[in-house]
Amino acid sequence: MTDIFATLLGAVTLLNRIMSAGILITAFALVIYIGLYNRRSQIARIFAVLLLCIIGSYLGDLLAQLSTPPAFDLMRLQWVGIALMPAAALGLSDTLLRATGEMSPVRRIAVRAGYVTGVAVFLLVVFTDLVVMPGDPALKLPHLNPGLLFYAFSLFYFSSVGWAMYNVIEARRRSLTATSRRRMTYFTLSFLAPTLGIFPYLLPVGWPQALPEIIPWTSILVVNTAIGAGITLMGYSVAYYGASAPDRVIKRRLIKYLFRGPLLAAAVITVLVLSSRVEKLFGLPGDFVGLIAASTIILLAQLFIVTLQPTLDRLIAGEDSGEVSYLQQFSERLMTTSDLRQFLENILAALCDLLRARTAFVMKITDLEQSVAQQAGSADLPDVEPVLVTIGNLDLEKLIPRSEAVRSVVQAHSSNGKGPGNGHAQETLPAPEAAPVAEGGVAAPVAEAPVLEIENDFILWEGYWLIPLRARETQEVLGVIGLVARASEPELTDEEREGVAVLVAQTARALEDSIMQRRAFEALTRIIPEADDMQRRIAETRNPAAPTVADFELVPEGYDDFTHLVRDALSQYWGGPRLANSPMMRLRVVADALEANNGNATKALRAVLFEAIERLKPDGTRSFTATEWLLYNILEMKIVQGQRVRDVARKLVMSESDLYRKQRSAFEEVARIVLEMEREARAKPDKT
Repeated sequence: MTDIFATLLGAVTLLNRIMSAGILITAFALVIYIGLYNRRSQIARIFAVLLLCIIGSYLGDLLAQLSTPPAFDLMRLQWVGIALMPAAALGLSDTLLRATGEMSPVRRIAVRAGYVTGVAVFLLVVFTDLVVMPGDPALKLPHLNPGLLFYAFSLFYFSSVGWAMYNVIEARRRSLTATSRRRMTYFTLSFLAPTLGIFPYLLPVGWPQALPEIIPWTSILVVNTAIGAGITLMGYSVAYYGASAPDRVIKRRLIKYLFRGPLLAAAVITVLVLSSRVEKLFGLPGDFVGLIAASTIILLAQLFIVTLQPTLDRLIAGEDSGEVSYLQQFSERLMTTSDLRQFLENILAALCDLLRARTAFVMKITDLEQSVAQQAGSADLPDVEPVLVTIGNLDLEKLIPRSEAVRSVVQAHSSNGKGPGNGHAQETLPAPEAAPVAEGGVAAPVAEAPVLEIENDFILWEGYWLIPLRARETQEVLGVIGLVARASEPELTDEEREGVAVLVAQTARALEDSIMQRRAFEALTRIIPEADDMQRRIAETRNPAAPTVADFELVPEGYDDFTHLVRDALSQYWGGPRLANSPMMRLRVVADALEANNGNATKALRAVLFEAIERLKPDGTRSFTATEWLLYNILEMKIVQGQRVRDVARKLVMSESDLYRKQRSAFEEVARIVLEMEREARAKPDKT
């Protein structure tokens, strides 16, 4: 019986270590994810601070567990997370409430005081025994003992976490949309697990030596599991803030990241830890077994992810699964220019083998007019290559300038009404109409119409056999295949005719598909900027409360984004129609500034812009070379003082082109600050 309990205790202890490592990996992975996709959101940044507290606490705890004998100095290190957790939790809850429009200077001061207190507590833990002191290494569960100030810190800890929990519940209550309420519900349910779970409960109570050791280890395992689930659920809720992407994309991206990152890493660690037990049980080399097992897990995980991905995508998309599936098929089945060239090269190679021709080419009729215009010097047209693919020794420098002649020949043939398989061995175009008679009775010269010889849609032209490529429905000529003629007339066998028909049909279909996809790309080129702007709007309105009118109406039609509005107003800072007639006049913050500016709306807007610029001003003595002063210096000298670009660039020791690039960043910062000022103004109670 004793052996069974010992084995069970070892298993629980091992699971605890694996779970601690998994929590470390998950927290670190979520910090990286926030840095990649959510760094613009203050909510996400504060959540990252909370995750760093968890990382610090669990890293010290894990190192202490692995040390023999128990290292009480390592146990002190985990207090970097324990001491700062109250401030991080309170700061996160305050940010959530401020996102709903509930401002409180008292909470802001409390958060700052919490961080100062946390740093002081950690220093006391590391260098003194006032908060904690070394425990008894002979105990079943070695832990630190409480010091003189431990109970005061406990009061501070639980009161801060309780206040933070109240704020989170209040933020959920203020959530008005169904989506934000659902996400805040997830956040509320998972908030207490990490904030309360890392507190060192064994310090004040210890553990009676008479009771089985498996009971506290099982309790710790349950708490660790709750913390792991809690930070994952909180990470899911926070992942939507500050991310410029649809909810479907965010959800899919996060799930893939968790599968490929922390879950896979945790599985590998589990296999490596278990491999050491295999060495003890079966006498096999643990390192070898661990490496083989870890490699197998990695490969099987990739197979599992690839196999499961379509099902996950359908589950994530929900009622939009049909549209998502169509978009995925569209992106996977698009034929790029390289794909088209490779396909056409294979067709030409087969055609040359079939007809025993040494040289061949495919030309796109729809691009010929653009290519001729480019040769004439038109710079407004995109680059177009009328000859797509060649086989053999073909002089493109001679062929491309004559491509207009090829087009004329093929179009003249098409106007004759002859399609594929017309069955005529030889046909000629109708003779040209009589030339008009000019004054003096002399006939005006006209271009002689070419005489075309045709067999099975072949055209003889200057030593080439030309084969028109037609659209399937409209019979419009899309392009032409050209081969160096092997004889004066294309006399083909039945087998050659059948082979040519198949290859020509495949070429025509490829050209037709490429034209349709090119139109789709042109449409996407027009749609993508609008989609980017819409995603920015989605990110701005993704907050715990209901979106405000300002989130939708600040940018009128004709402007790309709010930065565009700010840039126009700043460009005429000291007067002009762009300032006087700016749509920014409708801002609440401008209306609030009217009284201080004698009711002059232009002066009020200028005052708001000036305040936004001043908020960019760093603390300390002004410097013209320090990086943190760069944006403020550009705006203050160029916009407020009205200095010339050349003079500003010289004072800031930079080129004019670099100044213009930095100026765009400065405009974006001013726009961000003005939006923040507007939200602060809307959060204030109306003066009635």
